[in-house]
Amino acid sequence: MRIGFVGCGAIGSCYASYLVKAHEVCVLDTSEKVINAVKEHGILVDQCAPGHGNGETVAVHPAIATTDPKEIGVVDILVVFVHYQYLESAVRNALPMIDKHTMVMCLQNGYGNYDEIAKVVPEEQIVIGNTAFGATPVEPGHVKHTGYGAMNIGTIKAPKEKVLEVAEAFRAADLDVDVHDNVMNAIWHKLLANVAINGVSALLETKNGFISQNPYANKLTEMLIGEAILVANADGCTLNYEEELEHAYDVSRKTDETISSMVQDVIHHRETEIRIINGAVSKLGKKYNIPTPANDTILNLVLAKQSLYLGK
Repeated sequence: MRIGFVGCGAIGSCYASYLVKAHEVCVLDTSEKVINAVKEHGILVDQCAPGHGNGETVAVHPAIATTDPKEIGVVDILVVFVHYQYLESAVRNALPMIDKHTMVMCLQNGYGNYDEIAKVVPEEQIVIGNTAFGATPVEPGHVKHTGYGAMNIGTIKAPKEKVLEVAEAFRAADLDVDVHDNVMNAIWHKLLANVAINGVSALLETKNGFISQNPYANKLTEMLIGEAILVANADGCTLNYEEELEHAYDVSRKTDETISSMVQDVIHHRETEIRIINGAVSKLGKKYNIPTPANDTILNLVLAKQSLYLGK
């Protein structure tokens, strides 16, 4: 299969390094620094994921690395790894890589990515989900793979056989893939941990472990998860409060030394993804007439904090 990537960042690079073993992989990125580095050295991946890496750095060479989607042409699967605020424009830019049989997949955190892609691509061609992979950038074209886990994928309107084809393509590269009939349960399951951890850690500029270790953060987590569960289940999920609260704490404990992506965004003065995490809870709460004061507060505090350095 021809598999294209839009965005050659940390997670995208890790997936490309697996898929190149079994497929023709092409990468598109708007950064000339990234593409020039990949052309010269390949994608460099420090294999540090527990149980799946020995610490060595490997170089993998995609069939094409470019800033021009026309150079790649149509692919069978297009995997999009860009922040939600750039999703629509990134997919629109990648239209030369998409035809009526191309499946477009997004594994990004948050709630709302699907809607951005659907502005450009028919919903029958969209696969959504999430990933348990962990990775951090080292320098352009060079990433550190820090965590391995299964992909969870499904669809809202695409034929299930198309989702199964995508799953088999990734399994052919020795990747773990779970296909869900109700993929929104899987998306909210991960999102709820993000709701508990990301915004609070961004405000306090702490590591993930603070959320499970601090009694005041515990109280806040209970409120954030409690509101989000009501919203998620009103939106069609079947999630349990106690189980999701424990899962959030478990993620915090297992990633206690991790600096979340939202903390990194704040440190580097970038726009955060708070609007599709706690902001998604707030937005859907209004839709379903469910009060979400704790999530509203975290949303507005993070927006206020980023406005200090973004000037907006």
